[in-house]
Amino acid sequence: MRCVVETKVKRAGIYSVLHRGHRPPHKAILQEGDPFPECRRCGTAVAFEFLEPVIESEVEHIGYDPDFMNSILQTFAKAS
Repeated sequence: MRCVVETKVKRAGIYSVLHRGHRPPHKAILQEGDPFPECRRCGTAVAFEFLEPVIESEVEHIGYDPDFMNSILQTFAKAS
């Protein structure tokens, strides 16, 4: 099932991140309760698919990916 920007992550885990043509799919960790973030290049056209539960040593959190860093930081700034 594909998940879209700004809906809440229902299950922490590794997700496939599907961009709108500017880069190939990649994996990222998303935490339960966080909103799915916008991509700095393809905005809300990005989609996410759950792959498996989190094993943090295998992939980085999406907040460290340059395409999502600003979106993640803005989300945390709004929450505080």
